[in-house]
Amino acid sequence: MERTLYTLTQPVFLIGFMGAGKTTMARRLARECGLICADTDRCMERKYGMSAKELYEQAGEEGFRQMEAETLEEFVQGEPRIIACGGGIVMGERSREIIRTCGFAVYVHVTADESAERISNHDSRPFFHSMESVRSVNQVRVPLYEELADVTVDSSSRTSGRMAYEVKDILVKEGILCPVRK
Repeated sequence: MERTLYTLTQPVFLIGFMGAGKTTMARRLARECGLICADTDRCMERKYGMSAKELYEQAGEEGFRQMEAETLEEFVQGEPRIIACGGGIVMGERSREIIRTCGFAVYVHVTADESAERISNHDSRPFFHSMESVRSVNQVRVPLYEELADVTVDSSSRTSGRMAYEVKDILVKEGILCPVRK
């Protein structure tokens, strides 16, 4: 059975709190549709040779947000792709502007408590000092995710595969994901 390949008319940004499943969904969607995907945190880790947490601690919030914005700018050049964004990318004004003006944003919703359950290594995340800090950070970010979202997908009790198919259907209906004519 031959699978249908697709093309994107614009970049697709997957935004949401850590542990929402953005990276896994981006990979699944890209593989299913024959697309390119990218992950802002992984790209920065490769580029600078440090974990996202180490980069954040070394550069501080402002420096880290600047690195994220530069990474987004690189990703929106050339062929459109699916971009899994770090959970805090919405904290950077420049990144919000790029997401708002350069593509289609899918908010992958997850609660702070679900996030904590899904992330096995809390030490790898900058804000996992306590559940209170995780909830507080999430509470600040949710309005920004909602403001940027062209569509919201709830990840509660759902697999990345199921969410990827839902997002695929949404992108097709929106005219952003188009089958390649042979």
